[in-house]
Amino acid sequence: MSHNIDYKSDYVINDGTMAIKHYDEDSKYGSWILEEQTIYLCEKQPEEILNDSCMKKGLTTLDGRKKAVENLMSRKIRLPVPIEIEYNSLFIPTTTRKRTRSDWISYRYIHNFHPSDNDFFSLIEFTNGLKVQFEITKTNYEKQMLYAGFLLGYFYKKDDIC
Repeated sequence: MSHNIDYKSDYVINDGTMAIKHYDEDSKYGSWILEEQTIYLCEKQPEEILNDSCMKKGLTTLDGRKKAVENLMSRKIRLPVPIEIEYNSLFIPTTTRKRTRSDWISYRYIHNFHPSDNDFFSLIEFTNGLKVQFEITKTNYEKQMLYAGFLLGYFYKKDDIC
């Protein structure tokens, strides 16, 4: 599968965003952004992209959304972040907030998970067939999927009740 690579100084998460990965600290680019047909190198770090996207899509910061999810789930570690619930746009972090570098994966585009032999780096296969290595263990991946499913279920159930 061939992908085009494009370059951006700024980026807002959209319906086709599959993942946002850290790129290289010694480069002017801070992130790889994986979309269905295009891969972007962006000057902003993943957390900056998430924060900007949260502000543009819901008038709150990334920290504001994290706190809301913390209150809802009564947890603080590795929680998914909703960007646009109506489009199943929910991103899961690969590491804890204590780490300075977390990659973010869109829940809706994950097709399959392939743990490595050392269970530290694993391959995520996306719905378009692209396989990308992430720093996430099988145990943490399974927890992330449960948290994301719970959060989506909460928002959909809430709409049914109102």
